[in-house]
Amino acid sequence: MAEASEHLTGGCLCGAIRYACTERLCDVHYCHCRLCQKAFGNVFAVFGSLPRTALRFTCGMPQFHQSTPYAERGFCRDCGTPLTFAYLRSDWIAVAIGSLDRPDAVRPEVHWGIESQVPWLTLHDGLPRKPIEADPDYMAMRGTGDEGALPT
Repeated sequence: MAEASEHLTGGCLCGAIRYACTERLCDVHYCHCRLCQKAFGNVFAVFGSLPRTALRFTCGMPQFHQSTPYAERGFCRDCGTPLTFAYLRSDWIAVAIGSLDRPDAVRPEVHWGIESQVPWLTLHDGLPRKPIEADPDYMAMRGTGDEGALPT
């Protein structure tokens, strides 16, 4: 695991985009929701969050796609690597853990969106499993909860 003072770096598959995290990632989680499944072309995604001001692109810039009325995803326009997820009104951004140079430096803490988890996937990791509607950040950005900007 990464030390609190260790700065993580990452980037896309083709190397056109590189980034540095200047603060420790928090809320590292699996997301099994259908939107993440579609965006990653996989049965889940894994993210870690940090303040937007703590994510610095050191080479290139991602293309951003507003995937819902309340969120956007960053990806490499050259190779397609998914890189980020952020609620539009949030001061926080999540990076795709698979895009880190050392994805082993962080460990997921929870599974979100379990209502969409494929039935043949079995992960016996002892982590809490929650439906996406239990995520206060998701509910706030959808306009059904507190309207403040919360971490993703």
